[in-house]
Amino acid sequence: MDDDANPSIPAVDTVLVSGIAAALLLLLVWAIIRLARSSAVTAGERFGLLLFCLIFPVLGPICTLVILARRESVRR
Repeated sequence: MDDDANPSIPAVDTVLVSGIAAALLLLLVWAIIRLARSSAVTAGERFGLLLFCLIFPVLGPICTLVILARRESVRR
């Protein structure tokens, strides 16, 4: 540890990791809310996409949002 560093101020890497974790959490919450409100998927597909979101925390929400956007644009 650097003697000149202030221990009450978090390090840059700590802030960066926390920011990435917060962004991934927001992406997951956004995907789950869109999935719950969407009428473009059936109950079985909704359950499968929810599991996909929870198992793959980065790829799952992104794929879910893309799938929902495509399904909703086809329905219109």
